[in-house]
Amino acid sequence: MKVAVINNLYKPYQKGGAEKVAEITINQLQSLGHQVFLVTTKPSSKKEENSSPKTYYINSKYYNLKDYSYTYRFFWQIENVFNTRKALRLRRILKKEKPDLIISNNLMGLSFLSFFVIRQLKIKHVHILHDVQLIHPSGLIFYRKEKIADTLAARIYQMLNKKISSSPDLIVSPSKWLLEKHLRRGFFRKSKKLILDNPLAFKKVEIKKEATEDKQNYNFIFVGQIEEHKGVIFLIKTFNRIKNKENIKLTIVGDGSLMNEAQELANNNKNIIFLGKKNGEEVKNELLKHDCLIVPSLCYENSPTVIYEASAFNLPVIASDLGGISELIKKYKGILFEAKNSHDLINKIDYFCSNFSKYIGAELPQIGEEKYAEKILEEIKKAI
Repeated sequence: MKVAVINNLYKPYQKGGAEKVAEITINQLQSLGHQVFLVTTKPSSKKEENSSPKTYYINSKYYNLKDYSYTYRFFWQIENVFNTRKALRLRRILKKEKPDLIISNNLMGLSFLSFFVIRQLKIKHVHILHDVQLIHPSGLIFYRKEKIADTLAARIYQMLNKKISSSPDLIVSPSKWLLEKHLRRGFFRKSKKLILDNPLAFKKVEIKKEATEDKQNYNFIFVGQIEEHKGVIFLIKTFNRIKNKENIKLTIVGDGSLMNEAQELANNNKNIIFLGKKNGEEVKNELLKHDCLIVPSLCYENSPTVIYEASAFNLPVIASDLGGISELIKKYKGILFEAKNSHDLINKIDYFCSNFSKYIGAELPQIGEEKYAEKILEEIKKAI
């Protein structure tokens, strides 16, 4: 079977978890013997990459959108919904390749008319939800700012996207929270729905850590984009409040637009270390070195990939009690704290340190679907 995988970003322009899900899906489909090609975007100034699988690039400003003014981004978002030029480019690609199945992920920057093009060509279609970009153009709903998704402008945006996206054959969501967020607003009424964990990030690694009662130093790690919604500035401010405890350290892995602000904020705290952006293998090595992952998100996230990665190494997780994160952490037997509450996070850090032997000694369940692509193919057959 020939399968088209569509995602707005892909390596070397990856930023978040959706790109990792797309990559694993492609690898699994190829291992099952299917022919796969990719449709993605790139900055217009960059040359096309020679990569596997066969890749079609559509020029888009999405990768660098944060560099533009608010006014420009506002009009860009309107254009993104109705961008006929990109939609026609996608149509030409699909008519040329004639795939039997399309698996789409994030379509921001590719035009939401992509839904219409796929429906018009009558190709079997699976759409995977990763965030709320069909509900709000930012793709983000911040804690205590939930009403942003119910403004008049947001409701008009949702009405247009409901009409354009209609009902793909199968909708896949890793969290019940995100799926219900769309269903309550009338999305995907006729689609078959599937709640399925994101694919397995790594195979389970056997790690032997000594659960000593006299442990002196505790090493925490943050992995992600250095952006407001990821909560890294909040995390640094929280650690600055406990900087008198020399035995509690924080390593920050990642890059983003707030890197300079983050480094300046942590400038006088020798217990906070910045490692910058790392590749998959380097992230794996860093997770292995640390005692606990902290996911301090300030927005309602769907299903952060880094939690899946941590579960492969039996690494305890402390995370914001928001959206799909809560579902994952409860499944993983981790620790939840109230988002944006430094006092509660400090209490949970203290609790973890006091109960270190309990967490290190326990065998935590690994999260992630090993046969991800296979299960999607099984469900699309049932849907058709």
